[in-house]
Amino acid sequence: MQKKNPVTLSSIFFVLLCIVVFFSACTVPSKGNRDGKRPPFTPIVGTDFYEARRAFDNGLSFDTIGFQQEPIWHIRFVNNDTVLIHSVEVDSMIRFPIYYDHDSIFHFGTEWFRVKSLDTDSLLFQRLAVQGLRVKEPRSNVYMKFYSDRFIKDSLKTTIDELRKPSKADTTFIRARVERANRNPESIDSAFSARHGVELTSVDGNLTVERYEYDEGEELGKTAAYRYLYPEFDIEIKEVYKEFYYSFSVLVDEHGKMRVGKFVTSPEFEESRRRVLQGIIDVYLHNLMDIQPGTTLGMPHSTLIMLHVKGIP
Repeated sequence: MQKKNPVTLSSIFFVLLCIVVFFSACTVPSKGNRDGKRPPFTPIVGTDFYEARRAFDNGLSFDTIGFQQEPIWHIRFVNNDTVLIHSVEVDSMIRFPIYYDHDSIFHFGTEWFRVKSLDTDSLLFQRLAVQGLRVKEPRSNVYMKFYSDRFIKDSLKTTIDELRKPSKADTTFIRARVERANRNPESIDSAFSARHGVELTSVDGNLTVERYEYDEGEELGKTAAYRYLYPEFDIEIKEVYKEFYYSFSVLVDEHGKMRVGKFVTSPEFEESRRRVLQGIIDVYLHNLMDIQPGTTLGMPHSTLIMLHVKGIP
């Protein structure tokens, strides 16, 4: 079991963030304001804007694998060349330079954006996927909607937390995905990642279970969503019939029942290995753990998780 030092990782994250910003700035094309279309941020300087909605171009904040676009940004423009962005990690506003490319395209906060609309009380940004300093339009399909603090309170008369809740369309989409997954509890293709993942709790002293923790090297390059999209668990069982160690995926259905998913072995041993793994599940895991299914928007559904199971006689 590998454990992380949260203080160390937070410090590393902040340093890496600064490095990324620096090198990103160095690679911005020096095209200047050649087309004269640069939207001015001066009229909204000093206004606090909160991201109220982040969604794909189809209007949904979820995709088919269970990934959720989450609106989390809080920004405040200082001038045409500087923006403050709130960092959850350090709970503070961090200053970032704004780099203008062309055609309403900007870079700040380690991301590329196309400004779609800019008003005193609302902003709409298109988040861009950039590779080799070229915009990959098919992958630039995420939009971020911001409202000013004043507009949320005085005009909408609500809170940012309310605005950030999933929409009715999101709920309808997820309900359809849940129904499909639960109709086919043995199908990996029907399952999808749960926004609130499977919970495994030992109910016997002979079994210990912990969420697999990535070390600092493994953590690099993984997004915040990786943890819920691809959950992994370390399980150790004592007093088993013989020593073993297996890594394999399992489907956990809406009732918490586990079925063997995928594993690696030679083709001639596939059926016998599957029987062994399902036996471990039925004899040990189902009896020595409390298994709570994963849920998305409060709805339990079949989902896939990865297990690393060690048996000690």
